[in-house]
Amino acid sequence: MKILKRTMDYVFFSEHLKRYYPKVYNELTEILSKHEVCHGILKGTADYWCRDYMPVQVCKNSFVQFQYHPDYLKGLRDYETPTETSIRLAKALLPDASICISPIVADGGNFTFATIKKGRGYTPVVVMTEKIFIENPDINRNDLVCQLEKLFPNHKFLFLPWDRSDTCGHTDGVLHAVGNNKVLVNLEVYPNDIAAKMRSQLESYFKVIDLELSNYHNMSWAYINMIHTQNVIIVPGVGHSTDEEALKHIKKLFPEYEGKIYQVQMQSIVKRGGALNCLSWTLTI
Repeated sequence: MKILKRTMDYVFFSEHLKRYYPKVYNELTEILSKHEVCHGILKGTADYWCRDYMPVQVCKNSFVQFQYHPDYLKGLRDYETPTETSIRLAKALLPDASICISPIVADGGNFTFATIKKGRGYTPVVVMTEKIFIENPDINRNDLVCQLEKLFPNHKFLFLPWDRSDTCGHTDGVLHAVGNNKVLVNLEVYPNDIAAKMRSQLESYFKVIDLELSNYHNMSWAYINMIHTQNVIIVPGVGHSTDEEALKHIKKLFPEYEGKIYQVQMQSIVKRGGALNCLSWTLTI
């Protein structure tokens, strides 16, 4: 796929999504095509959770490739896409991009971006769970933070507590940015003490908006885990009565996307522990 020389969004999926979930893949690509969002396939990956093993975008033409070696794949390393594969794919698609290779072990799903606006200035914020420190036991916490800040020199970092029952420890199922200074959350799925700490820390930066559902269940986190481009938003559906409620609230939060917010049913995928942000590698070039 040729990268065009103008600012626009791109969405990539692993070939495994197309192979194992063709109906979901076809629905997604039809929506993206309808709204002129370029999309493509990543070949040679080990699984379909491409958010986690592909490079993280710092700014327009700058990326960081972290080491994808998650503890939850211990004994399942055949599903671990090698760093070399991720770099090869990224360089083929982005030949002019700067890709810094970091020794830090981290999943892309633990990098959630939001923005603070003060006056005319904007400050991007990276929100992560503290699992990043567990994954890198040989690096002193302060040193690890310093390394991250050097990789993302214009960003602030916010570290949320990690609920150990959440194996992946990602933030893309915890919050989603809603314009500047606001984030949408679904904290009801976490233990009270952890949810309270998450809320307190997030409120130090943002206005926190709770997803409005009549019932918070073990898949309601997935509604936060959406595809969000400049042209369209796609929200996961989980085959639950709350699907319509989640979609209604998200439409209310993004009135500028009227007619451009969709829901795709993917209960079987969500049961495997991920949703749309996990399944996609999105970037703006």
